[in-house]
Amino acid sequence: MNLSTRQKIGGGIALLVVAALLLVAYAIVTIDSTRLVAVVSQQVKANTGRDLEIKGPVSIKLFPKLAVVAEQVTLSNASWAADPEMLTIKQVAFSLAWAPLFNKRIEIQSVSLDQMQLVLQSAPLGKKASGNWVMAPTNAPASNADAASGFSFALAEVHLNQVAVSYKTSAGAVVDTLLIKRFDIKSAGQQTQLDGQMRWNDLPLTLKGHTDSWQRFINGGLSAPTDFSLDINVGLNKQFTRLWGQIHIDPKRDPVADLNIKADALDLRALAKSPSAGAVGTASKGSVFSDTPIGFDQWPVWQGQVQAAVGVLTLPDGIQLQQVKATLTASADDALSLAPLSFRMGAGQVEADAQINGVHGNLPAVQARGFATGFTLGQIMAQMGKANQLSGGPAQMAFHLKSQGKTAHGLAANANGEAQISVGAATASSSLLNAGGDFVVSVLNAINPLRKTTDTTQLQCAVAYLPVQNGLVRINQTIGVQTDRLDVTLDGRINLGPETLSLNITPKEKTGLTTGVNPAGLVQITGTLANPRMGINKTGVVKQATGVGLAIMTGGISLLAQNAAGVVSKSSPCDNVLRPWSKVAGGLATMP
Repeated sequence: MNLSTRQKIGGGIALLVVAALLLVAYAIVTIDSTRLVAVVSQQVKANTGRDLEIKGPVSIKLFPKLAVVAEQVTLSNASWAADPEMLTIKQVAFSLAWAPLFNKRIEIQSVSLDQMQLVLQSAPLGKKASGNWVMAPTNAPASNADAASGFSFALAEVHLNQVAVSYKTSAGAVVDTLLIKRFDIKSAGQQTQLDGQMRWNDLPLTLKGHTDSWQRFINGGLSAPTDFSLDINVGLNKQFTRLWGQIHIDPKRDPVADLNIKADALDLRALAKSPSAGAVGTASKGSVFSDTPIGFDQWPVWQGQVQAAVGVLTLPDGIQLQQVKATLTASADDALSLAPLSFRMGAGQVEADAQINGVHGNLPAVQARGFATGFTLGQIMAQMGKANQLSGGPAQMAFHLKSQGKTAHGLAANANGEAQISVGAATASSSLLNAGGDFVVSVLNAINPLRKTTDTTQLQCAVAYLPVQNGLVRINQTIGVQTDRLDVTLDGRINLGPETLSLNITPKEKTGLTTGVNPAGLVQITGTLANPRMGINKTGVVKQATGVGLAIMTGGISLLAQNAAGVVSKSSPCDNVLRPWSKVAGGLATMP
């Protein structure tokens, strides 16, 4: 039978199609999905020490790519964690290369993870790991080599779709959430490209950039030292930060980082609404300082340096810091230092540094020093949206402090050093002073009943020098305030350990035109920092009883007596109080 040319062509095409289908069928038959799953599980176990389990069916799909698809995949959690599973995935698809199949080899080219839930949790105290994300590789059993023969991993792409990540405290409370709409990781030559869209605690978050290729880690793990570079742009709430630099990774040593962070502007006000913002050390009822461990021992172990530069940093309360520059250095002797730290605040300049020794030890030692000059309280209040409550107030301050402890309470109780602040002429509204609460209002009314007749207070100066030794702050006429009507000096002590205080307030009425003004030392504040009480300095009462008639009224102290302006003979409360600024700043800088 003679065939036409068209029939011959059609027959040839049919034979090619049949041959191709036979080849495809042969290639697919060579795929042992059960064996593939076993190899992946063994690789995960060898590199993480965790168990990967596939609870759903495993199938093979041809379109849009040849892939092995596994349903309901889980990864076990750390033994101490609240959840039995660290990771759950509705569907995992392994994309395979066609050509190796004809040589009875399976090459995994990409992985897609859909509808994944990842739970991160901090470790309880006493655990060597900082969290469940720290995994311990195991020595793979000998059978692994046989099981893995005929398999290779040439991951060119990883795709995450609809992923929910939550972060829990050691007690199991969720404090952070990250919802990943999509996150694509693609190999491009010697680099790995990153591109993702997410929401962190309801704030829009984007990530785009590149790192060195991840393939070498997948192929050889961390068997030899290597340098890993990165250059990533992170956008948070439409503000962008660039992170770039290099990390030296050595399986036998701590990672060494040389990183840079730069941003034109960062606004932390939105971050203050995050659940994690209040998760660090909440004080118990009746206390000011928290006994919750700060968690120094859970900080990552590393060496190297991170340098940061931010054009405008807006704090949660609205205060803006300009030209922020900081360098964070971690050393091999378990020390962490922040030096230098500098920024402009209004028209002023701030310089500071800090260091923690024994970061992961039993009793970390913390020291810090700093000074600020050239700014005004009025500028700060204006940035907080309260310009109508205070104007003026040129100020400068300095401190140097050191302590040891794992909690805020422990650091306060062991504190040593000194701090000092000086404020010049300012006008403060009554509403600002009244915002201090009932106790503050009661004290203000006691020392100056006439303040109720005016809407503002004209501050001429305010100074405070606070030396602290083992948590005890001794105030020996080193706090003074001078207004247009009143001079006030404070004496006493504040013990930061038990959080107790005993302060005597010495007011002196200046004009000599009023009655009802307390003579020296009659107002006393006792109790605790969280629950102070106002009372009478009995010593002062005895001294002045012969010259002044007293009447103790409910809700405060009031003198219904003759003018007491001449009772106090103390000099101006702002005189001879301040110590040399360079000394108080710990020698950080010479201040006027």
